[in-house]
Amino acid sequence: MYLGVSVFQSLEQYEIKESGDLLNEKGQLQVKGWSRQPLLTYNPKGLSKFRRAYRLKEWNYYSVGTDRFYFAVAAIDLGYVTNYQTFFIDFTNDGKALMDEITASSLTKGLGLPKDSCHVGSHISYNSKNFSIHFDVGDCPDSSNNSSSSNLSDSQNNKNTLIHSIKITSNKMKLQADIKFNLSPNRESVCLATPIGKSNFYYNRKTNLIPVTGSLIIDGKEWLGPYQLQDAFGIMDWGRGIWDYNSFWLWGTCWGRTRDGRPIGLNLGEGFGDLSTHTENAINLDGVIHKLGHIEFHYNKEDLKQPWKFVCKHGRFGESPLEFTPLKIKYERNNFGLVMSSFHQIIGRIKGEVLLDSGERVEIDIFGRRRTTNIIFGDLNVFGGGSSGFGCDGCGCSGGF
Repeated sequence: MYLGVSVFQSLEQYEIKESGDLLNEKGQLQVKGWSRQPLLTYNPKGLSKFRRAYRLKEWNYYSVGTDRFYFAVAAIDLGYVTNYQTFFIDFTNDGKALMDEITASSLTKGLGLPKDSCHVGSHISYNSKNFSIHFDVGDCPDSSNNSSSSNLSDSQNNKNTLIHSIKITSNKMKLQADIKFNLSPNRESVCLATPIGKSNFYYNRKTNLIPVTGSLIIDGKEWLGPYQLQDAFGIMDWGRGIWDYNSFWLWGTCWGRTRDGRPIGLNLGEGFGDLSTHTENAINLDGVIHKLGHIEFHYNKEDLKQPWKFVCKHGRFGESPLEFTPLKIKYERNNFGLVMSSFHQIIGRIKGEVLLDSGERVEIDIFGRRRTTNIIFGDLNVFGGGSSGFGCDGCGCSGGF
């Protein structure tokens, strides 16, 4: 059996607790639910050649942020075309944004991305005169990577720690980045196996609150020095799937610290697919997932700059909804021929109260002055597809398939 049950009060979320193949020999999803670790083997060989070449979407997305900036990079494989993106938002300069993007035809060859988000070795390598990007995963058996980042707690110092490394240069952005994401096996994720219709699927791993080390230099300025690393957290979004031609969904992630200094984050989402057995909604406290059920997103579709509210009818947000106040909106449209996407990425602040599995109440308060204790900064990604739709996903080419 694949499925177990995680229960909080009347809330049921089907948790996958045993390993197995994601797809059967016909390329159909054979288990649905969520897990704390990527237990399912991504095996797309059963898909037809056409679906692999023209319908399958694969991407790796990493980001890092503090109260001063948000930096993200993505590599997207659409089979017949590949896309690399990186962008930087400076909160100290009225949300000034820098971006670079490379799109290359691969004639159905694709990037050949690894089937496992934890595969040790090279995941992505691209070099050109003005832009280069490299993603690698390395094993640190001696746990020697306990550098100056104070975000690495003792419970996450594991002898089999995996280090995800990204190296990027962009002449356009005057960017040099060499950042390491510490994904200890003790650090839990939200991994989803979601059916879409009768034959499509979505396999996704999202992790936030990742301890980071390294360097991020833009136009000669270092944004990840020793003092900045104390407040920096990373995010990984690893996705594989075949979606409907027109898709719309919402994704939000945020991170920060509680008043007593514990790292805390949220992952919120709703949208396409059969979510009758699970959601991607979760509280992340110092690398441990506290699972949530369905969350309602309340927002003004005509004016995304207006405050948002997140409602949990299971009582996990206390007496009042969480409130999200937008500060910066980044809009983008992409046209890759067979695939179009449009998205809004909304950077802002979130305030409210969350309840852990134990019943402990944790306040998230944007009005505090000590940024490492009680201010949550995050990016809310609103997705949608089609020429009249709107949406976003942070990597810029996921909606509208």
